[in-house]
Amino acid sequence: MSFRNNLLYDATGTVNAAVEVQLGNHFSVGVNGGFKSWPRYLFWDTDNETNTSHWRHLLVAPEARYYFDEIFKGAFLGADLLYTHYNVGNVKFPFGLFPEIRDYRLQGDYYAVGLFGGYAWRLGPHWRIEVLAGMHVGYADADKYECAHCGSQLGTMQGVALLPNLGVNIAYNLKRREQRQKKKEEILEIVAPMKPEPQVEPEPVVEPEPVPEPEPAPILPILRHPVVRPASEYKPYTPERVLRKEEGALYVFFPVGKSVLERSFTEGGRTRDNGPTLDEIMEVTADILKDSLASVSCIQIVGLSSVEGTAQRNQTLSLARAQAMKQYIQDRLPVPDGLFETVGGGEAWTELKDIVQDLKAGVGESSLTSSQLQQVLDILEKDGDAASRERELKALDGGRVYRILMETLLKDLRNSGYVRIYIEEK
Repeated sequence: MSFRNNLLYDATGTVNAAVEVQLGNHFSVGVNGGFKSWPRYLFWDTDNETNTSHWRHLLVAPEARYYFDEIFKGAFLGADLLYTHYNVGNVKFPFGLFPEIRDYRLQGDYYAVGLFGGYAWRLGPHWRIEVLAGMHVGYADADKYECAHCGSQLGTMQGVALLPNLGVNIAYNLKRREQRQKKKEEILEIVAPMKPEPQVEPEPVVEPEPVPEPEPAPILPILRHPVVRPASEYKPYTPERVLRKEEGALYVFFPVGKSVLERSFTEGGRTRDNGPTLDEIMEVTADILKDSLASVSCIQIVGLSSVEGTAQRNQTLSLARAQAMKQYIQDRLPVPDGLFETVGGGEAWTELKDIVQDLKAGVGESSLTSSQLQQVLDILEKDGDAASRERELKALDGGRVYRILMETLLKDLRNSGYVRIYIEEK
């Protein structure tokens, strides 16, 4: 939930506030309100002789928003419904708006719908500032009077009217319940080791009788291939795993932003040949299916993406890459869905950090200097969301470091990530 105040609306002398409630990762609903019961800018100004301006109104506007990046952050679009009851006279609006109010007083109602867009910046865990602009179109119905404070009624005015929507908002965001719970759990993890362990009398140790060593189990021939592992060694994917360091895993690569699996493609002057890897995966899988001593327990495929772009889009892209690898196998071999585990690993920050650490330690060649590699490593080791780290990387050396990363390291992260075949003995 978020509470906000429109500073431009404050400048008209109107008390205003809004409340906004999150409905998901991108959507929110809320309501804006404004109230001005005194006739002039300052509520204690009651001099009708020298200041004949008159402006009172009540405004209510429920709204809905869509944030493109994440809730309460980045660019957004919105729509609202607006109702206002007004009593306005002898007021000069900028840009020649509402000229009839300069010489007459209008008292009535306005009903409208509006569209607007804007951008929000986070100032910390709670505060943000945002700007927005839009337009309302609606129907106005008002009585017309001679002057701002007196005079007889001259008639009525009805018709379509446009009303601009501008805002510079300061907002306060309440923390999510799960964020508070996570902080509580972190504190408990720190405090728990401080509690003294209860003293327990040790039980007497009974020496076990020696057991003869079992005969080593014969190694299945198919296990000699490094991509194959027994089902007992199965490990679920977690973001902390450095897949590139795990022995024998096979990779296929994808063009930037794509999930279509190609045997070979050219990008940025460099040709990727997935053919030998794909042939090897098919050969090993076919051998297991024919093996009379073993059967496939699980084919684990982890898709990854490089760190460019939004985390949500890259999460979807990484899963689509894993599924493309699965479909490639199923198009050629009779492997049922139940034997596959396809995982979208999202943005490969752990892999990128491991590559940079190796380059900093002198393992491999890099177009970046040792100082630049250290700057990249410092950013990757920071806590924070992926978008913040990406922005900091783009800002290094005027963008030069990020361009080198895109041309070199990031290309190796656009892959089906990792293929591992687990088998069990029949």
